[in-house]
Amino acid sequence: MDDLLTCNRDLNGSVKRNIVSLRISEDLFDDLSEGDEALSNLARELESEVKKDVSPTMTDRAFHYTTAIEYPFTHEPYLNTRFGDGTFPVWYGAVTLDTTIYETAYHMIKSELQIEGLNEIVYRERAVYDIHCRALLINLSGKETQYPELIASDYNFTQQIALRLQREGHPGLIAPSARFHNGENVVVFRKEILSNTRLHCYLSYEFDPHTHSVTVERQPGEVIAIVSFL
Repeated sequence: MDDLLTCNRDLNGSVKRNIVSLRISEDLFDDLSEGDEALSNLARELESEVKKDVSPTMTDRAFHYTTAIEYPFTHEPYLNTRFGDGTFPVWYGAVTLDTTIYETAYHMIKSELQIEGLNEIVYRERAVYDIHCRALLINLSGKETQYPELIASDYNFTQQIALRLQREGHPGLIAPSARFHNGENVVVFRKEILSNTRLHCYLSYEFDPHTHSVTVERQPGEVIAIVSFL
């Protein structure tokens, strides 16, 4: 494994984070008001009064940071993923928008196909964030030909790599995407290297259980990708 970990990349730029979100906000007070519009309006007025001395910019930044960066580091149990064995947090981003779309569409297809008897279109909304990453990262990109285990369905090899790097104190790595040709994923073990969160765009995903494909729209009617892994 040592010869695999000899390359570094000094990353100082924006990466994409693609997560489940809502294009249009829901009424956050609906559960409290039980559908009573007057009570919802009163609750919003009280919230505004409490927050009147808080800068909207600061509020937005805090929300975006928590949503796009902090969540994987603060919510246990940690997930079992390609570069995480569940014993430590792992944050995933990608260098390009296309890579995030194919990665997340693959996992949506895999998840929805586990639902027995699913016959209807499944609709999901997502948000993509631009996040600045500044760190010297181990670079595994381009090594998947020599090490096909990097993009295999069995995560044992990649989890061993991540466990070693995390224990040695490395902030993260760059890995080849298993879902998008020549795509690169950014895998982060330390949230301190991430900053300056900005909303890039909203996306809508429609999964068709008959074709096993996901249609991705940036705006209603604006299809930017149709993803299938048949």
